Amino acid sequence: MFKSLYSRIAIYTIVILLSSAVLSFLLTNVIYHNHLKENNDAKIMRTLKDAISYEKQSKIQLPKPFFEHLGQMNYQVMTVSENGKKAYYGTAFRKDNVDSKNIKSVLKGNDYHGISNLPYNPFITGFFENTTQNTVGVQFQSNGHNYAVFMRPDIGKTFSEFRIFLVILITLLLVISIIWVISSTYMIIKPIQQLKQATERLMEGNFDVPIDIKRNDEFGTLQYRFDKMRLSLKQVDDMRQHFVQNVSHEIKTPLTHIHHLLDQLKFTKSATEREQYIDEIYQITTQLSELTKELLLLSEIDNGEHLELTDHIELNKLIKQIIRHEQFATNEKELIIMSDLANISLIGNERLLNQAFQNLITNAIKYSEQGGTIDITLTHDTDHIRFNITDDGQGMTPETQSRLFERFYKASNHDNSNGLGLAIAKAIFELHNGTIEVSSKKYEGTTFTVNINK
Repeated sequence: MFKSLYSRIAIYTIVILLSSAVLSFLLTNVIYHNHLKENNDAKIMRTLKDAISYEKQSKIQLPKPFFEHLGQMNYQVMTVSENGKKAYYGTAFRKDNVDSKNIKSVLKGNDYHGISNLPYNPFITGFFENTTQNTVGVQFQSNGHNYAVFMRPDIGKTFSEFRIFLVILITLLLVISIIWVISSTYMIIKPIQQLKQATERLMEGNFDVPIDIKRNDEFGTLQYRFDKMRLSLKQVDDMRQHFVQNVSHEIKTPLTHIHHLLDQLKFTKSATEREQYIDEIYQITTQLSELTKELLLLSEIDNGEHLELTDHIELNKLIKQIIRHEQFATNEKELIIMSDLANISLIGNERLLNQAFQNLITNAIKYSEQGGTIDITLTHDTDHIRFNITDDGQGMTPETQSRLFERFYKASNHDNSNGLGLAIAKAIFELHNGTIEVSSKKYEGTTFTVNINK
């Protein structure tokens, strides 16, 4: 029915205001009917009897001036003679509907309590019912004749100024309330509209426009958190674009090289050169294959909810196995690996942890100097498992350390790696509720420290 929350809140609030006014009127009418009208009847009856008593004491010969005087005092009066002749004084009644039985009863000397006996009408307050039925009546004797006198206050005259004041007050109250409702609703809806616009920008891929936060309430908190989400999405989008660019570059460069080698291979006649070109193509395709495997592994880690961390792993045996596996590369550079490995077990994914520790060990072998030393330790305490690996290579600058775990980051353009090994290791350790840190100084070697919570 409503296309906007703004119109919904505004209309609902206005309806509530009007409904409250109607309900208040109905409740006021009920209170008047059940509690006030008898008191009102008694008060007017007492006033009428006092006036007639005063008239008798004053020995006024003609009753007409007396009743005219009552009319001038803001009372509505009707008199009925014994022959049924009626006379009216003061403001005219809206309707003359008093029953003839009641007139005869008053002429006989009985009091008439029309105000207290007025039937209940939920939509008409008896206080304002301007009819002869809604009066009090008594017998009045003058010059040997009986009259039935019916009287009620002239509400129109008595409260004329107040009624104008009340109408103006209620009108202004409603107008100002509606204006305030519309204004306050706009102030409430404005941040939601901003969030709606921001959501539309996010859907279009625009993550650059911040949300103007000016409130300290729940809406302000929602805006703040939404803007934090925007920044996170922007970071993810930037990483995605950077990732795609890096992948494209890492694939395009070797493919271009392969294409060039194939052109050379097509026209060369030397068996030696052909063999050389084929070997280069084989090496490049091997690198592409490794890149593909690592990209698939990264994708698998990023969707870690599908991975099972249920293997019982003896870390010391796992690391020893990796060291033996890299023995050929170690011997080729005449390296010495010093290891101190405590007997430690862990529940996790053995395949992934094997890959992570292998990346660290092969990285240390790769950047160690010829004839250097690599120190590996595995220790634990009550809460943590700690793995340290230190090489005596060239070390690295603070800038390199700050970006070392970024995907596709290479410290040197001459590095033939794809820049994913340490990023993969970091992701795997984090998957196992762990962290990895690097400490290095230029020309003084590098230490990687892994902490895994038990």
